[in-house]
Amino acid sequence: MTIEGCHPDTVTFNSLINLTCKQNRYKDTALVLCNMFSHGMEPDAAIYNTILHSLCGSGYWDEVEDIISFMNETSHPPTVVTYNILINGLCKYGLLDRAINFFDQMVSKKCSPDIITYNTLLGALCKEGMTDEALKILHLLRNTLCSPGLITYNTVIDGLAKKGCMDKAMELYNQMIENGIDPDDITHHTLAWGFCRMGLVEEAVEILREMGKRKHKIRSSTFRSVIQGLCKDNKVDIAIQVLDMMVSSQHKPNEAIYSTIIRGIAAAGMKDEANKLHHKLTEWKVFK
Repeated sequence: MTIEGCHPDTVTFNSLINLTCKQNRYKDTALVLCNMFSHGMEPDAAIYNTILHSLCGSGYWDEVEDIISFMNETSHPPTVVTYNILINGLCKYGLLDRAINFFDQMVSKKCSPDIITYNTLLGALCKEGMTDEALKILHLLRNTLCSPGLITYNTVIDGLAKKGCMDKAMELYNQMIENGIDPDDITHHTLAWGFCRMGLVEEAVEILREMGKRKHKIRSSTFRSVIQGLCKDNKVDIAIQVLDMMVSSQHKPNEAIYSTIIRGIAAAGMKDEANKLHHKLTEWKVFK
């Protein structure tokens, strides 16, 4: 281009860097950068971010560290977008310690994390079962100008439910309501599943009732889990109430759910009633 009197500009170099990064041709990317410097141009944060995004996707962490160090010496230091790229990449590779180090680094350099930063870290911590650490991060978030949203709360509630920490999950649930954030069907499904998993089926029923009040769609699998748990605990009367909720919400119970109810009735000492119900359901062709 230069020989023909047409000199490359920033757009040209940016396009070449995009292309070489997409093709994982990092030696060519380095040559383009050197050429850029030789023309008296300095890459901006967007160009560095393009390179970092590609390197993170390929797991070239030493090269990532080198570029961050270099950026810190230029007039284009890492931005919140830069740090989000790094933290997201490290979390995907399960390198949480390094992700947290970059989080600490951005805070120390007065680069304020945004909700994407927090949600990324919280998701990774909860996935690894590190719910205490996630709650600490959530506490930090509440003391910033960046307020936790529905996704934030759902992420941590899901992590707590999977660990069986239902008291803490409900504390967070109540907290989000106090903060003016309405739980959605994902929040409630997570809590119902968590209670069922811990054998706290009556608490799960309360969550179903709350979902009904809020007109949230309840999955058939959630109804089935709650009914099975209630029958297992010989709470057939409540199981029948949940069955009624299921029918009222336009869900058609399948043969497995009815069989669970019948076994529960029989186990509660009402074998005649169980046989009568089985006979009626056979007449109605619920059972084949």
